[in-house]
Amino acid sequence: MVGQPATYQARRQSLLATVSSSSLILIDSAGTAPNPVLADRNLCYLTGYAGRDAILLLAPGGIMVEHDETRGGPELARGRRVCEILFVREQEAHQAFMDGRQATFEDIKAQSGVERVYPLSRLDAILSRTLMDAEQLWINVPGAPPLDRPLSPYLAYVSRLRERFSWVQVRNIARHIHNLRFVKDAGEIAALRQAFAAQSEIFETIMRALKPGENESLGQAVLEYEVGRRGKRYRSMAAEAYEAGIVVASGPNSLIPHYMANSRDIQDGDLVLIDGCISYDGYYADITRTFPANGRFTPRQREIYSIVLEAQQAAFEALRPGATILQAHRAIYDVFKRYGVEQYSYGNCGHSIGLTIHDPHGRFQDDREQPLEPGVVLVIEPFLMMRDDGFGVRIEDGVVITEHGHELLPGPVKEIAAVEALCQR
Repeated sequence: MVGQPATYQARRQSLLATVSSSSLILIDSAGTAPNPVLADRNLCYLTGYAGRDAILLLAPGGIMVEHDETRGGPELARGRRVCEILFVREQEAHQAFMDGRQATFEDIKAQSGVERVYPLSRLDAILSRTLMDAEQLWINVPGAPPLDRPLSPYLAYVSRLRERFSWVQVRNIARHIHNLRFVKDAGEIAALRQAFAAQSEIFETIMRALKPGENESLGQAVLEYEVGRRGKRYRSMAAEAYEAGIVVASGPNSLIPHYMANSRDIQDGDLVLIDGCISYDGYYADITRTFPANGRFTPRQREIYSIVLEAQQAAFEALRPGATILQAHRAIYDVFKRYGVEQYSYGNCGHSIGLTIHDPHGRFQDDREQPLEPGVVLVIEPFLMMRDDGFGVRIEDGVVITEHGHELLPGPVKEIAAVEALCQR
């Protein structure tokens, strides 16, 4: 993960400053996202710990611990007051034998800078004692829990707490964390730049490889090989429980926004759309390219591709501090309307990116009107689905908002002449 202990400590202090001294903050590593593929990363953002069995407890007024440890000393068993405890499930001896040793509590403490790291089994006793004097309990609910499914283990635990500590007001801290995550620091931007640079290289390799007669699955194989050979700091989105690490959509499959079967034989004259995400140190790039399998756009393909490219450029020109994602989206549709193809577009044309592929917006989920600030990182992805023509075109690139405008992140070639030159067969 990106960040030094001081970075994570500063993030936690910023969060603690948003709540009262009589509050507790309880954050589960698994989160409560209905879609596990878009799993929450709030605990990871605050600690650098990416494991799934952990709970972070924060208290601006302090938590009393280590009563037994101070029994024989000058503290007279009064304990010690800390503001941060990370509870982590202990590794069983058999698991260590089978899977190898995981990070120790001391390793996690050194990485995160958290004051204490305790076994998860100690959570109940410490939390119950601390809740007796609390007025508010802030929990981490990043997305609306579905009403037609059972509660997640985390929300079920919170429900039991509410029954037993009925005087404590329960509130949601997720939006406060998302507001911190919306603007990236220099280390996060450097990781994102590295992820986009690596994915650009990999995508150009895939674009050279996918020609008529090959199967779409070749693109997936190339991606996984290229990611794997770069080392453990890189991962594809297949590692996040997606069906595949990349969309490889040829011909009519390019009309399907999130096609992942990757099983069709590529035909002469097809356009091929590839869309995928790889991460570096936990931070994701997200890039899409559309290219001719035989190395030459047909006149109609060239026409539609040029419109999408022009629309993306119009969106980039709208991006600066104070602008919004909605303004960029409207700039894209203004171009589409000028060419009379707006009815063939689909969905939102951009989103935030970072620790997750669709990173949270600051004020509320998918907020399109929050003013952009320097350090916000987005992707812009106009998409036209030309069903009568049997193909779709999407182009997607990353962009960082800067003090005076924006900076494009690395991306594969996309100008028509450069794409055709890369894909010559």
